[in-house]
Amino acid sequence: MANYVPETNGYVSGPLGAGQIATNQPNVINSLPVTSPLGFGLAVKQTGGVAALATAAADVFGISLKRNYLQSFDTPDVEQWAAGQDVPVIRMGSVAVQISSDVKQGDLATIDANGLFKTAAAGDTVIGQFLDDGAFITDGSSVSTAPIQINLGGPTTPASK
Repeated sequence: MANYVPETNGYVSGPLGAGQIATNQPNVINSLPVTSPLGFGLAVKQTGGVAALATAAADVFGISLKRNYLQSFDTPDVEQWAAGQDVPVIRMGSVAVQISSDVKQGDLATIDANGLFKTAAAGDTVIGQFLDDGAFITDGSSVSTAPIQINLGGPTTPASK
């Protein structure tokens, strides 16, 4: 019998949680305060040094990461940043984002008016590219996610198909 660790999914089975780093490639992450609650794995804009939900792809500064700690052992953790907290915002790298429709690996990505990610259509501003398929869950029981790769250090461009 061979003495090796088999290549599998490791400890991960199924989709990553929203705002979870998706690969071990280098990342660029900034921190910005928020003045209103902001969910994990959503598009973020920066205005006057403050983070807020981005509702237009041309305004995207980065993507909100998840919290890596519990706020309290006594209360259930809410998967969002509260007003007044500093939010880690990834600008380059790979992260699991919330999606608003089914996506396929290799699709160019943009956002909708709710800061959720979707496949870019012709003329949409591209934010990044999906690294894997993602199925949108319609029953509302959980958040639908898919990993995306971004590099938001430069200007974004309209998609062409």
